[in-house]
Amino acid sequence: MGTRVLKKTDGFFKKIPVHPTFILLFLWFILTKNFISFFLFVSVVITHELGHYWVAKKLGYKLDSFFIAPYGVSLNYKDKAFEMKDEILIALAGPFVNIFLSLVVVSLWWAAPSLYNYSYIFVEQSFILGLFNLLPCYPLDGGRILVGILSHYIPRKKAVNIVYRLNYCFSALLLICFFVTCFINFNPTLCLSGVFLLFGVFESKYDSKYQSISVFKKENKNFSKPYFITVNEDVLLSSLLKHIEINRLTIFVIVFKNGKSIFLDENKVKNLSLIYPINSSLKEIIRQDKE
Repeated sequence: MGTRVLKKTDGFFKKIPVHPTFILLFLWFILTKNFISFFLFVSVVITHELGHYWVAKKLGYKLDSFFIAPYGVSLNYKDKAFEMKDEILIALAGPFVNIFLSLVVVSLWWAAPSLYNYSYIFVEQSFILGLFNLLPCYPLDGGRILVGILSHYIPRKKAVNIVYRLNYCFSALLLICFFVTCFINFNPTLCLSGVFLLFGVFESKYDSKYQSISVFKKENKNFSKPYFITVNEDVLLSSLLKHIEINRLTIFVIVFKNGKSIFLDENKVKNLSLIYPINSSLKEIIRQDKE
Protein backbone atom coordinates (compact mmCIF):
# COMPACT_ATOMS: atom_id res chain seq x y z
CA MET A 1 0.00 0.00 0.00
CA GLY A 2 2.94 2.33 -0.58
CA THR A 3 4.41 1.81 2.89
CA ARG A 4 8.16 1.39 2.97
CA VAL A 5 9.49 -1.72 4.67
CA LEU A 6 12.65 -0.97 6.62
CA LYS A 7 15.55 -3.32 5.98
CA LYS A 8 18.51 -4.09 8.20
CA THR A 9 20.79 -2.34 5.77
CA ASP A 10 18.85 0.91 6.07
CA GLY A 11 20.26 3.44 8.51
CA PHE A 12 17.54 4.48 10.92
CA PHE A 13 18.68 8.08 10.93
CA LYS A 14 19.02 8.10 7.13
CA LYS A 15 15.25 7.82 6.73
CA ILE A 16 13.24 7.87 9.94
CA PRO A 17 9.71 6.50 9.28
CA VAL A 18 7.65 9.30 10.83
CA HIS A 19 4.32 10.85 9.93
CA PRO A 20 4.55 14.56 8.91
CA THR A 21 2.27 15.60 11.79
CA PHE A 22 4.66 13.94 14.24
CA ILE A 23 7.39 16.27 12.96
CA LEU A 24 5.08 19.25 13.52
CA LEU A 25 4.45 18.06 17.07
CA PHE A 26 8.19 17.70 17.66
CA LEU A 27 8.80 21.26 16.43
CA TRP A 28 6.11 22.54 18.80
CA PHE A 29 7.81 20.85 21.76
CA ILE A 30 11.13 22.38 20.68
CA LEU A 31 9.68 25.89 20.30
CA THR A 32 8.07 25.70 23.74
CA LYS A 33 11.22 24.11 25.23
CA ASN A 34 9.23 21.21 26.68
CA PHE A 35 11.97 18.65 26.10
CA ILE A 36 11.01 16.48 29.07
CA SER A 37 7.38 16.42 27.91
CA PHE A 38 8.49 15.35 24.45
CA PHE A 39 10.58 12.42 25.71
CA LEU A 40 7.73 11.34 27.98
CA PHE A 41 5.36 11.57 25.03
CA VAL A 42 7.65 9.38 22.92
CA SER A 43 7.71 6.80 25.72
CA VAL A 44 3.89 6.86 25.80
CA VAL A 45 3.74 6.29 22.02
CA ILE A 46 6.22 3.41 22.31
CA THR A 47 4.27 1.66 25.08
CA HIS A 48 1.11 2.12 23.03
CA GLU A 49 2.63 0.39 20.02
CA LEU A 50 4.23 -2.34 22.14
CA GLY A 51 0.70 -3.23 23.24
CA HIS A 52 -0.35 -3.66 19.59
CA TYR A 53 2.84 -5.54 18.73
CA TRP A 54 2.68 -8.00 21.64
CA VAL A 55 -0.97 -8.95 21.04
CA ALA A 56 -0.46 -9.17 17.26
CA LYS A 57 2.53 -11.45 17.73
CA LYS A 58 0.58 -13.71 20.10
CA LEU A 59 -2.20 -13.98 17.52
CA GLY A 60 0.22 -14.89 14.72
CA TYR A 61 0.79 -11.57 12.94
CA LYS A 62 3.99 -9.83 11.98
CA LEU A 63 4.67 -6.07 11.70
CA ASP A 64 5.89 -5.61 8.12
CA SER A 65 6.27 -1.85 7.99
CA PHE A 66 5.52 1.16 10.14
CA PHE A 67 5.31 4.94 10.37
CA ILE A 68 5.36 6.71 13.72
CA ALA A 69 2.39 9.06 14.08
CA PRO A 70 1.49 11.49 16.91
CA TYR A 71 -0.98 9.00 18.35
CA GLY A 72 0.94 5.75 17.92
CA VAL A 73 1.81 3.84 14.79
CA SER A 74 -0.54 4.73 11.94
CA LEU A 75 -1.99 1.30 11.12
CA ASN A 76 -3.44 0.45 7.72
CA TYR A 77 -6.86 -1.18 7.64
CA LYS A 78 -8.06 -0.43 4.13
CA ASP A 79 -7.14 -3.99 3.15
CA LYS A 80 -8.22 -6.92 5.27
CA ALA A 81 -5.37 -8.72 7.01
CA PHE A 82 -7.07 -9.90 10.21
CA GLU A 83 -9.96 -12.00 11.35
CA MET A 84 -12.57 -9.80 13.04
CA LYS A 85 -11.80 -10.93 16.60
CA ASP A 86 -8.05 -10.56 16.05
CA GLU A 87 -8.51 -7.13 14.48
CA ILE A 88 -10.47 -5.85 17.49
CA LEU A 89 -8.08 -7.34 20.06
CA ILE A 90 -5.02 -5.86 18.35
CA ALA A 91 -6.69 -2.46 18.07
CA LEU A 92 -7.77 -2.46 21.72
CA ALA A 93 -4.31 -3.43 22.97
CA GLY A 94 -2.70 0.00 22.43
CA PRO A 95 -5.31 2.13 24.25
CA PHE A 96 -5.62 -0.53 26.97
CA VAL A 97 -1.89 -0.35 27.74
CA ASN A 98 -1.98 3.47 27.91
CA ILE A 99 -5.02 3.61 30.20
CA PHE A 100 -3.81 0.70 32.35
CA LEU A 101 -0.36 2.29 32.90
CA SER A 102 -2.02 5.61 33.78
CA LEU A 103 -4.14 3.93 36.45
CA VAL A 104 -1.14 2.00 37.81
CA VAL A 105 0.93 5.17 38.21
CA VAL A 106 -2.01 7.03 39.79
CA SER A 107 -2.41 4.21 42.31
CA LEU A 108 1.28 4.60 43.23
CA TRP A 109 0.64 8.22 44.20
CA TRP A 110 -1.21 6.99 47.27
CA ALA A 111 1.87 5.09 48.47
CA ALA A 112 4.40 7.72 47.39
CA PRO A 113 2.77 11.18 46.98
CA SER A 114 6.08 12.77 45.94
CA LEU A 115 5.98 10.61 42.79
CA TYR A 116 3.19 12.86 41.49
CA ASN A 117 5.64 15.67 40.66
CA TYR A 118 7.63 13.39 38.35
CA SER A 119 4.88 11.36 36.74
CA TYR A 120 1.74 13.48 36.33
CA ILE A 121 2.75 14.53 32.79
CA PHE A 122 3.23 10.89 31.77
CA VAL A 123 -0.16 9.96 33.25
CA GLU A 124 -1.89 12.84 31.48
CA GLN A 125 -0.32 12.09 28.10
CA SER A 126 -0.83 8.32 28.35
CA PHE A 127 -4.48 8.63 29.39
CA ILE A 128 -5.32 11.19 26.68
CA LEU A 129 -3.53 9.12 24.02
CA GLY A 130 -5.49 6.02 25.01
CA LEU A 131 -8.84 7.81 24.95
CA PHE A 132 -8.13 9.69 21.71
CA ASN A 133 -7.25 6.45 19.94
CA LEU A 134 -10.71 5.10 20.74
CA LEU A 135 -12.35 7.68 18.48
CA PRO A 136 -14.03 5.88 15.53
CA CYS A 137 -11.77 7.54 12.95
CA TYR A 138 -9.07 6.49 10.50
CA PRO A 139 -6.26 5.68 11.29
CA LEU A 140 -7.03 5.51 15.02
CA ASP A 141 -7.67 2.24 16.87
CA GLY A 142 -11.33 3.08 17.40
CA GLY A 143 -11.70 3.33 13.63
CA ARG A 144 -10.13 -0.10 13.19
CA ILE A 145 -12.49 -1.57 15.77
CA LEU A 146 -15.51 -0.07 14.02
CA VAL A 147 -14.31 -1.24 10.58
CA GLY A 148 -13.67 -4.72 11.96
CA ILE A 149 -17.22 -4.97 13.34
CA LEU A 150 -18.91 -3.46 10.26
CA SER A 151 -16.88 -5.67 7.90
CA HIS A 152 -18.62 -8.65 9.44
CA TYR A 153 -21.92 -7.41 8.00
CA ILE A 154 -21.13 -5.18 5.02
CA PRO A 155 -18.30 -5.04 2.43
CA ARG A 156 -15.10 -3.68 3.93
CA LYS A 157 -14.89 -0.81 1.44
CA LYS A 158 -18.26 0.51 2.63
CA ALA A 159 -17.17 0.16 6.27
CA VAL A 160 -14.03 2.21 5.62
CA ASN A 161 -16.09 4.89 3.82
CA ILE A 162 -18.34 5.19 6.89
CA VAL A 163 -15.29 5.78 9.07
CA TYR A 164 -14.01 8.37 6.58
CA ARG A 165 -17.22 10.35 7.06
CA LEU A 166 -16.65 10.26 10.82
CA ASN A 167 -13.14 11.60 10.16
CA TYR A 168 -14.60 14.68 8.53
CA CYS A 169 -17.00 15.23 11.44
CA PHE A 170 -14.41 14.87 14.20
CA SER A 171 -11.80 16.83 12.25
CA ALA A 172 -14.23 19.74 11.82
CA LEU A 173 -15.15 19.59 15.51
CA LEU A 174 -11.49 19.68 16.62
CA LEU A 175 -10.66 22.57 14.29
CA ILE A 176 -13.67 24.54 15.59
CA CYS A 177 -12.52 23.89 19.17
CA PHE A 178 -9.03 25.07 18.23
CA PHE A 179 -10.45 28.28 16.78
CA VAL A 180 -12.37 28.90 20.03
CA THR A 181 -9.28 28.29 22.20
CA CYS A 182 -7.35 30.89 20.21
CA PHE A 183 -9.41 33.49 22.15
CA ILE A 184 -9.31 31.67 25.49
CA ASN A 185 -6.32 29.38 26.00
CA PHE A 186 -4.26 28.67 22.86
CA ASN A 187 -4.09 24.89 22.30
CA PRO A 188 -2.28 23.83 19.08
CA THR A 189 -2.86 20.15 19.87
CA LEU A 190 -6.49 20.51 18.81
CA CYS A 191 -5.42 21.89 15.44
CA LEU A 192 -2.82 19.17 14.99
CA SER A 193 -5.36 16.48 15.86
CA GLY A 194 -7.88 17.86 13.36
CA VAL A 195 -5.25 18.03 10.61
CA PHE A 196 -4.06 14.52 11.47
CA LEU A 197 -7.57 13.05 11.05
CA LEU A 198 -8.11 14.97 7.82
CA PHE A 199 -4.70 13.87 6.56
CA GLY A 200 -5.61 10.22 7.20
CA VAL A 201 -8.44 10.31 4.67
CA PHE A 202 -6.32 11.43 1.74
CA GLU A 203 -2.87 9.96 2.37
CA SER A 204 -2.20 6.24 2.87
CA LYS A 205 1.54 6.00 2.18
CA TYR A 206 2.25 6.61 5.87
CA ASP A 207 0.23 3.60 6.99
CA SER A 208 1.79 0.65 8.74
CA LYS A 209 0.95 -2.98 8.05
CA TYR A 210 0.64 -6.21 9.98
CA GLN A 211 0.41 -9.42 8.02
CA SER A 212 -0.56 -12.91 9.09
CA ILE A 213 2.56 -15.03 9.40
CA SER A 214 0.76 -18.27 8.52
CA VAL A 215 -1.41 -17.00 5.67
CA PHE A 216 -0.07 -13.84 4.06
CA LYS A 217 3.67 -14.45 4.36
CA LYS A 218 3.83 -18.13 3.46
CA GLU A 219 6.46 -19.27 1.00
CA ASN A 220 5.92 -22.52 -0.89
CA LYS A 221 8.79 -24.67 -2.07
CA ASN A 222 9.17 -25.80 -5.67
CA PHE A 223 7.22 -28.96 -6.54
CA SER A 224 5.10 -28.71 -3.37
CA LYS A 225 2.50 -31.43 -3.18
CA PRO A 226 -0.95 -29.78 -2.93
CA TYR A 227 -3.48 -30.72 -0.26
CA PHE A 228 -7.04 -30.77 -1.62
CA ILE A 229 -10.07 -29.93 0.53
CA THR A 230 -13.60 -30.41 -0.79
CA VAL A 231 -16.32 -28.10 0.53
CA ASN A 232 -19.87 -27.20 -0.49
CA GLU A 233 -21.07 -23.80 -1.66
CA ASP A 234 -22.57 -22.86 1.73
CA VAL A 235 -19.21 -22.83 3.53
CA LEU A 236 -18.07 -19.43 4.85
CA LEU A 237 -14.96 -17.68 3.58
CA SER A 238 -13.63 -17.56 7.15
CA SER A 239 -13.62 -21.38 7.25
CA LEU A 240 -11.32 -21.53 4.21
CA LEU A 241 -8.88 -19.07 5.78
CA LYS A 242 -8.64 -21.21 8.90
CA HIS A 243 -7.56 -24.21 6.81
CA ILE A 244 -4.62 -22.45 5.17
CA GLU A 245 -1.46 -23.63 6.90
CA ILE A 246 2.14 -22.48 6.64
CA ASN A 247 3.63 -25.92 5.99
CA ARG A 248 1.43 -27.07 3.11
CA LEU A 249 -0.14 -25.84 -0.13
CA THR A 250 -3.94 -26.03 0.03
CA ILE A 251 -6.37 -26.06 -2.91
CA PHE A 252 -10.10 -25.93 -2.25
CA VAL A 253 -12.61 -27.77 -4.45
CA ILE A 254 -15.97 -26.00 -4.26
CA VAL A 255 -18.86 -28.33 -5.11
CA PHE A 256 -22.20 -26.75 -6.08
CA LYS A 257 -25.66 -28.23 -5.75
CA ASN A 258 -25.99 -28.43 -9.54
CA GLY A 259 -23.04 -30.82 -9.64
CA LYS A 260 -20.49 -28.35 -10.99
CA SER A 261 -17.24 -27.59 -9.15
CA ILE A 262 -14.46 -25.00 -9.22
CA PHE A 263 -10.97 -24.80 -7.75
CA LEU A 264 -9.74 -22.00 -5.48
CA ASP A 265 -6.06 -21.74 -4.63
CA GLU A 266 -4.73 -19.98 -1.53
CA ASN A 267 -3.98 -16.71 -3.30
CA LYS A 268 -7.53 -16.49 -4.62
CA VAL A 269 -8.94 -17.14 -1.16
CA LYS A 270 -6.69 -14.46 0.39
CA ASN A 271 -7.66 -11.96 -2.30
CA LEU A 272 -11.36 -12.65 -1.73
CA SER A 273 -10.87 -11.98 2.01
CA LEU A 274 -9.62 -8.50 1.13
CA ILE A 275 -12.80 -7.73 -0.81
CA TYR A 276 -15.70 -9.53 0.87
CA PRO A 277 -16.79 -9.93 4.52
CA ILE A 278 -15.30 -13.16 5.85
CA ASN A 279 -18.72 -14.32 7.08
CA SER A 280 -19.94 -14.45 3.45
CA SER A 281 -20.71 -17.87 1.99
CA LEU A 282 -18.87 -19.03 -1.13
CA LYS A 283 -22.19 -19.09 -3.01
CA GLU A 284 -22.76 -15.38 -2.25
CA ILE A 285 -19.21 -14.42 -3.20
CA ILE A 286 -19.19 -16.27 -6.51
CA ARG A 287 -22.58 -14.83 -7.41
CA GLN A 288 -21.34 -11.28 -6.72
CA ASP A 289 -18.10 -12.02 -8.57
CA LYS A 290 -20.06 -12.90 -11.70
CA GLU A 291 -22.14 -9.74 -11.44
